[in-house]
Amino acid sequence: MGNTRLKKKTEGYSYKYVELADINKYCEQNDIRYYQEVETSEVNQKDYFITYLSYSGEPYERHRGCQIVEAKLQGINNPVQAYGSSLTYCRRYSLLMALGLATEDDDGASLNELTEETAKEYVLDFGKYKGTKLIDLLSNKGYINYLLYKTDNKEVHRAIELLTGETPLNEEEMDEKLELTKQLMDLIVNKGLDVDKMCEYYGVEEVKDLNTKQIKEIIEKRG
Repeated sequence: MGNTRLKKKTEGYSYKYVELADINKYCEQNDIRYYQEVETSEVNQKDYFITYLSYSGEPYERHRGCQIVEAKLQGINNPVQAYGSSLTYCRRYSLLMALGLATEDDDGASLNELTEETAKEYVLDFGKYKGTKLIDLLSNKGYINYLLYKTDNKEVHRAIELLTGETPLNEEEMDEKLELTKQLMDLIVNKGLDVDKMCEYYGVEEVKDLNTKQIKEIIEKRG
């Protein structure tokens, strides 16, 4: 099902999508049942849609979907309505992700246009570093982590990946990092590790900015 495409029904102000009715029809035709719920990540405290799928009566499979973000849509000034529209979009897109369905939009094409060379010239158009080249911010690990885990901008994520090789952690990787971080915090308390020196050594501002590889290295050396 990974390459299945659904025809667009509607073009929104900032994205294109298929109707939920089309997805439900697809599920009925393929004997797929599903339900969704919202879950808060213990790592970044953000809310994500979780989709559970059952194929032909088999046990439900769990799929993590979109982060729920606030969105301001053109022509919608009511914040409640804007949030509701964002919620609906995230729900629908999370279902498409879980099913492995692709919509005929331009998102993938625009991301594929980025190369390592164009990523070096990529300029942020939002936030406190608006107008700054992303490559000039790579030493600011805390802000790079913010871009990866607290924004839902796929183009920025792709640019970071091209420049650093880093991508947002999937659910299993996030669970692993959470467990390792707990181990590290216990180590800091029990062995009195110098947090400031440790962070300075790895070029980060806080322990939470350490990546999984760095945390493992500290635990192996000091554990």
